Amino acid sequence: MFKNLVFVITFSACFFLLVPAGSEEVKEKPGLSAKINNAAIGAKQIPKGMVLIPGGEFIRGTVSKEAQNVCLKNNDHCKEKWFKDEEPLHSVKLSGYYLDLYEVTQKEYQRVMVNNPSEFKGSNLPVERVTWYEAMEYCEKVGKRLPTEAEWEWAARGGKQSTFAWGNEAESNRANFCDRSCDKRWKEKQFEDGYSHTAPVGSFPENDFGLNDMAGNVYEWVMDWYDEDYYEKKPYDNPKGPEKGNRKVIRGGSWINYSVGIRPSDRTDAKPTKKINFVGFRCAL
Repeated sequence: MFKNLVFVITFSACFFLLVPAGSEEVKEKPGLSAKINNAAIGAKQIPKGMVLIPGGEFIRGTVSKEAQNVCLKNNDHCKEKWFKDEEPLHSVKLSGYYLDLYEVTQKEYQRVMVNNPSEFKGSNLPVERVTWYEAMEYCEKVGKRLPTEAEWEWAARGGKQSTFAWGNEAESNRANFCDRSCDKRWKEKQFEDGYSHTAPVGSFPENDFGLNDMAGNVYEWVMDWYDEDYYEKKPYDNPKGPEKGNRKVIRGGSWINYSVGIRPSDRTDAKPTKKINFVGFRCAL
């Protein structure tokens, strides 16, 4: 959302899960709940600082009008067009994988990459102002990779199909987003999380997969190129995104977002060469 607010601020459409009553095109299947793929990764020892994300099937996508309604619960200025790139709803199936428990911290990043590009300094704060290429390089140096967009969302949901990872309403004590402490004009004054910018990783409750800060704090680079019409293809089995593009997907929302932007389904994009003070990352394996 807010794609046109500032050149480098690229809040695109947020991503709200909705299965319309009577829908025949997309149906929840019996295997919706997560199932660990024992043959593929179950026998491996879980790497330090990571969590095993079980394979599973979920429905992604949103009806743009419904997503707008979620936005309007806490804001007066919400446009349906912000959410158009999240249609149509479609099923996605993923194999199991590992994901970092936390966003990469400045201490971790500096240990591997030597420098610390962050604007908001703090050893346990998430690293930000890193390009997609730098995030990729870091993950490769530690023997990992960036997650795909689909992997990231499934992990952020914690296996749930609710609006937010914890339920259907925004809450102050769940994530770091632009609330009363935020210095932006679009802040949501009815909420207060205690942070004006980034928060130390792990400051908020983990989701049902045991992951921290998948909602808010900093956006996270993922592997995929961004295509506003990609969901039209209804990719199903371990989708990897478009083969090429000009912008990369960032996920999860940040300290600069409306609460609607921190839902697991939010889709946003940025140029892979951009260094932005609300974009960081975590690695997968």
